[in-house]
Amino acid sequence: MTLKTSNTIPITRFDLSHIAANERYAIWKESISVIFQTELPEKSLSDAFNAHITTCHLSSVLLSSTTSRQQYFNRPAKLIAEDGLDHFLIQLYTRGSTSGQWGKDNNSTVRAGDILLLDATRPIASLTEDFSNLTLVIPRNLLTAQWPNIERQHGSVLPRESTFGKLLGEHLLGLQDAALTMSAEEACVVGQGLVNLAALYFSHTLPKETCPSMQAATYKTIRDYIIKNLANPDLSPDMIAAHFRMSRAYLYRLFDATEGVSHFIQEQRLLMAFQILSHRSNGKRRISEIAFSLGFKNDSHFSRSFYRYFGITASELRKNALTDSAIKTAVDSIDRRYEDWALNLR
Repeated sequence: MTLKTSNTIPITRFDLSHIAANERYAIWKESISVIFQTELPEKSLSDAFNAHITTCHLSSVLLSSTTSRQQYFNRPAKLIAEDGLDHFLIQLYTRGSTSGQWGKDNNSTVRAGDILLLDATRPIASLTEDFSNLTLVIPRNLLTAQWPNIERQHGSVLPRESTFGKLLGEHLLGLQDAALTMSAEEACVVGQGLVNLAALYFSHTLPKETCPSMQAATYKTIRDYIIKNLANPDLSPDMIAAHFRMSRAYLYRLFDATEGVSHFIQEQRLLMAFQILSHRSNGKRRISEIAFSLGFKNDSHFSRSFYRYFGITASELRKNALTDSAIKTAVDSIDRRYEDWALNLR
């Protein structure tokens, strides 16, 4: 697309309508894998598939309008580790619905008019009917600046009947209309303003005892401390509680939304191991050396934990990384810039 002036926001339009029907789904599956792993239900015909995405780059956030057919949208642990996408998604369904499992214990059906908040670093498993929706893609740092313990809200829904759901829905629809003629300067202000508004509305759905800013700031401080100390084999709830001079009970309460502090520590170590093993530059490092460098004390424990979490062994992942020769499908007539925008959004 050719921009009329340097002050216009970038807009990309991914459209499969002019592609042969039997080729559409394969192109879509590869393209949308920048965020989701998709599958068609068994009885669906790929020849009947179609999809369209219009994405506006609003400086610090992306706004996408998507229309497509029934399909599964998933973010399993393996994909989360592969792409390292550290964004939040706020979705308004304007047509159709989705039913999903958001993390371990949260499942719901999101109707047209409801607004769903998803954390791209947490598991997602959903089945979406024929649909149209708006998705606001937000880098983690923009939301955590307002709301440090936002992990608690993965899979949260603002119902269409609620005051906050109605207001935020109207803002998203209004932004969709205005974005097409918005200047770059306006986009920067409007995008940040909508992020602040969304954080405020979703924060009011938390139980009152989890909202105080001091507790949120404490959680973020401890989370950062854990990530900086993953290589320490002695990193544990006891060590963390002693370092911050707090009770273990209080520490456990802070991390109850992420399945506990011990689970969080091991999850971060496994995700880091996946990243290291996925890079060809680390091909000569022994797997056991990588495990020990990330605080695992036992090679067999690492191997079992890795397979249980990702569904693939560490050695299989390394082999795939060293032999992968996949070539991205090239169709010159399709605008796929939104893929790079999503990956490079900061």
